[in-house]
Amino acid sequence: MAKQKSFLDITKKEAYHAVEDLVNDSRPNGIYITLLILSSVVITSGLLLNNTAILIGGMLITPVLTPVLLLALGITISKPVVIIQTLKTIIKSFVFMFLVTLVLSLWFGLPENAFQNQIIENSTRTAFLYFLVAVASGVAASFAWARKEAQDILPGISIAVSLVPPLCSGAMWLSVRDLEQARFYVFVFLFNLLGIVMGSLVVFSMLKFYTSGDLAEKKIEKIKKEEEEISKEKAEKVQAKKEQKDKNLKE
Repeated sequence: MAKQKSFLDITKKEAYHAVEDLVNDSRPNGIYITLLILSSVVITSGLLLNNTAILIGGMLITPVLTPVLLLALGITISKPVVIIQTLKTIIKSFVFMFLVTLVLSLWFGLPENAFQNQIIENSTRTAFLYFLVAVASGVAASFAWARKEAQDILPGISIAVSLVPPLCSGAMWLSVRDLEQARFYVFVFLFNLLGIVMGSLVVFSMLKFYTSGDLAEKKIEKIKKEEEEISKEKAEKVQAKKEQKDKNLKE
């Protein structure tokens, strides 16, 4: 009788595939940026309209969960290049979403009933409960990335994790200069972010992902090099156009 495979049993090949997919999906390319813009607009609209269905739709298309998981992986494998590059992506993504919500809130204004039925109650109890949800979601998401047969649960995790709504809520409160409420929602967001990373760290460590650290580092360095080459090519094209324009003016 064949021995049943433990949920902690993962082959080196499976680990490598999981790391590769995680790095690729966290790359801030055209698809990532497009989804980031769309999800920012949809989530903000859902909050401004106080419409849960729209809010859930925005949470399903937001791409920010993968770089957070990659950050946890970078910490697990102790690779500074992975941590630094991923942190840059995360910070840029969340700052962008915060600014989009702030601008839209200032532009359209908050209706009187915008927070009549608040999704997140302003209390320490609520913040802690969301932290527990974030930890559990981090565990589930990391496990789903490691075991492909469990990836069907990822959309549900995107909804449960509640990373973006607190951040966007903070921007909305800031738009009406309510600093106390804005601070609370940003605190909930940071608390949730920490919870996801902590939960992911546990899973990646238990599954011994530190053995695939070199792969993650090499892929990040390769992406970094490609981006530098693209930036260099763009700079050279701009310089060439400028020189051509100066030449035409002299003639």
